[in-house]
Amino acid sequence: MDRKKITFKKDKNLSKTEMQEWMFQEKVKILYQNQTQSWVISILASAILAYLSFESNNEVAGFSWWFIFVVITLVRTWNTQQFHQALKEDNIQDYYRWFNRFYIATVAAGIGWGVGGFVIGLSLDPLGQVLIFTVFIGVGAAATPLLGIAQRIMLSFQAVSIIPYVVYMSILLERRGLVLLCMFLIFMAGVVASIRRMNKTLTQNMALQYKNLQMVDTLSESNQQLQNANEKLKTLSLEDTLTELHNRRYFEIQLEIEWRRDSREQKILTLMIIDIDYFKLYNDTYGHAEGDECLKSVAQVLKSCLHRTTDIIARIGGEEFVVMLPNINTKGALKLAKQMQHQLDLSGLVHATSPLGDNVTVSIGVASVIPGESATALSLFKAADKALYKAKSKGRNQVVVGEMELQ
Repeated sequence: MDRKKITFKKDKNLSKTEMQEWMFQEKVKILYQNQTQSWVISILASAILAYLSFESNNEVAGFSWWFIFVVITLVRTWNTQQFHQALKEDNIQDYYRWFNRFYIATVAAGIGWGVGGFVIGLSLDPLGQVLIFTVFIGVGAAATPLLGIAQRIMLSFQAVSIIPYVVYMSILLERRGLVLLCMFLIFMAGVVASIRRMNKTLTQNMALQYKNLQMVDTLSESNQQLQNANEKLKTLSLEDTLTELHNRRYFEIQLEIEWRRDSREQKILTLMIIDIDYFKLYNDTYGHAEGDECLKSVAQVLKSCLHRTTDIIARIGGEEFVVMLPNINTKGALKLAKQMQHQLDLSGLVHATSPLGDNVTVSIGVASVIPGESATALSLFKAADKALYKAKSKGRNQVVVGEMELQ
């Protein structure tokens, strides 16, 4: 297994090894989270130990030890801050490296406690030494909930911080030392039992959490796939599959929306209806397959002439297209219509049997109105359609402006 940061995979068949890797990463996060406030406790407890050096007139050694211990504690705190910063920036690539940094820093702190016991305790009377032993037991007990999720770290800390001094005390105090040793063994048995129970409970909870995350993630992926499918279906229902323009249904929806908007703002709305000239003759000459290619080419030419996001072009049936132009008057629409005819001529779409020349041409009907109570969207469409009919009756390849029939 590559010992690098893993991302939770959206797969219902995740392996046990991947779950263990995820659980390890979460435990590292908990270790550092528990470490956030422990530096305060460490410094206060070490200050109590250093204070005992004043009782034995060993102030220099006691203060020197305390200063070094504070430095170790601050380095551990700095390491914790570095981890949280990397976690916040999602920049943790190797959790094993951070675990080892935490382990080394914790063992260094444990060694500091162990050395402190000897530096300060050797010059104290038996009562003072017992007090140091009590402080150590308290430190070990306080460390259990903070380090207990990682048995190796917890036992290593106890081994270098307490055990050397306990052995020394049991030898020095003879019978009383044996009593202290028994107390320590009972304490360690309780620590080991607590660690095992803590790890068992935590592992079970994390395994359950992992499975819940897996189910939630799988459900989220399924919902996303369903949403994508619905959006695709919606897009298909509003798109002309041949030309990849919008279809009539989409145009009718947008026309109603734009009509209401322009009615409120009293802005002009223009429609252009475009028809390919002699398209039936084109199909008879070249076949329906070529006719489809012609439709696609004409659609792209017409679309390329529109440069505003508010302009909408749609295929509304056969060889007929419609263009909706919000806030464009008749003069602007006529200019655009001529540009479309010019671009279509430049495209070189051949229609050899057309009575109008060698290339494909279009007829265009235009109508404009400021939406209001005396006009409807349907009447605007009818006016543009009538204008198209006049353009075709005048010989095709024409642009004609229609007149609105107000109610």
